[in-house]
Amino acid sequence: MNSLCDMAVIVTGAASGIGRATAELLVCKGARVLVADVSEERIAETLAALAPRDAPLAIGQACDVRNADDCQRLVDVAQRQFGRIDALVHSAGVLRPLGVRPRPLVEVDDAEYDAVIGTNLKGTFLINRAVLRRMIEQRSGQIINLASTSGRRGRAFDSVYSASKAGVIGLSESAAEEVRGYGIRVQVILPDAIDTPMWQQNGPVPKPPGALPPERVAEVIAMCLTLPENATCEQLIVAPLAARRLRGGAGSREASS
Repeated sequence: MNSLCDMAVIVTGAASGIGRATAELLVCKGARVLVADVSEERIAETLAALAPRDAPLAIGQACDVRNADDCQRLVDVAQRQFGRIDALVHSAGVLRPLGVRPRPLVEVDDAEYDAVIGTNLKGTFLINRAVLRRMIEQRSGQIINLASTSGRRGRAFDSVYSASKAGVIGLSESAAEEVRGYGIRVQVILPDAIDTPMWQQNGPVPKPPGALPPERVAEVIAMCLTLPENATCEQLIVAPLAARRLRGGAGSREASS
């Protein structure tokens, strides 16, 4: 089993939701974590919350994953500060732009499409590409991309989000096949009903019963990072047990990041 102690990890979207819960857990387990988020203010808040535990294990860097230069800068900072990059946990994502209500495909405008695809799918492409270039050089590393059960089965009023997460699944699976020969593992996790701040973008849509706290997904991520080198998890779904029983195994509306 791999150990989280001293593992050098980049976590994107690390200032809220699953990303923040993951950063907090990894620091508690002894990993060195680069907290990345688009908001410098929220990065500072996250680092302040981590400080009482072990401040030297966490550093912060602003990054807009839609920007290739930002993604490369993030990799350069991690390499300079940690000497290597053992893992990327890519949790940055949006359900829809802030202030935009859930609406059917025929009402979605170009700006909403560009914002969601740009962050969720292009952002995954850009940060994975930047990190993989470094991991291929060092011939080791692992990536965990956060997708969604909506990427397997589209949800009404979430058409663009569902499409973006389907793309994340496909991109992750393709990358996994391409880089396994370099000793690099790429995994994709599909959260279902998770109680994160992303639910604020759902307006009047209620949270499903039994929605899990983001800490449950963080624990699964930590488990995936510590798998033996010759093992992997494929399309791992994290869902509330009670809610899935009530629906006969069907997924529920989720907030994944």
